[in-house]
Amino acid sequence: MKIKILLLFYLFYLLFKLLGIEEEGIASWYGPTFFGRKTANGEIFNTNYFTAAHRSFPFGSIVKVISLENSRETVVRINDRGPFAKSRIIDLSKAAAEELDMIGTGTMNVKLVLLEKGDNKYYKYSAKRFNLQLGSFSDENKANELFEKFKDKIKSINIKKIILDKTYFRVVAEHLTYFEVQSCRVEMNKENIHNYIISRN
Repeated sequence: MKIKILLLFYLFYLLFKLLGIEEEGIASWYGPTFFGRKTANGEIFNTNYFTAAHRSFPFGSIVKVISLENSRETVVRINDRGPFAKSRIIDLSKAAAEELDMIGTGTMNVKLVLLEKGDNKYYKYSAKRFNLQLGSFSDENKANELFEKFKDKIKSINIKKIILDKTYFRVVAEHLTYFEVQSCRVEMNKENIHNYIISRN
């Protein structure tokens, strides 16, 4: 019985390692020379977005990157594959590298924490628009607090009053492009908000 329990714990440990829930190693960054090129998931690389390349995290995954040298943090979305240097575990956009203060050094010891597992889909251009619900509250004050936190970060954000079995105040952003939605996901994860809802117009 004890052997079975130990084996079970070991299998869970291996599962966490394979999923890459947490990972430590060296981060690097890539910038201007790759600007405008297609990433591995079909998007166009923009070094001003908070994105990154990782060898195995599914495309669309949201990852917190914590510097083990200066304790700074950033949050990125995985949209590319790499890095190709075996000693490194993640390649960051310039925007993310700046948040960690690693532009000058080029590399940094970091810890990765998987916040959201992506759907691993390949991106194909679409003119479709999306709606984003950041939160829904019965307390209007809480809705206002969330609105104030994101009003300068998320385009067309507003509060909608919805009357169902009782009155709800929903913080929403409407008619967003695919890339605007992805940027919002990063911003919300920076504030530890994970229960948002994305829907198509």
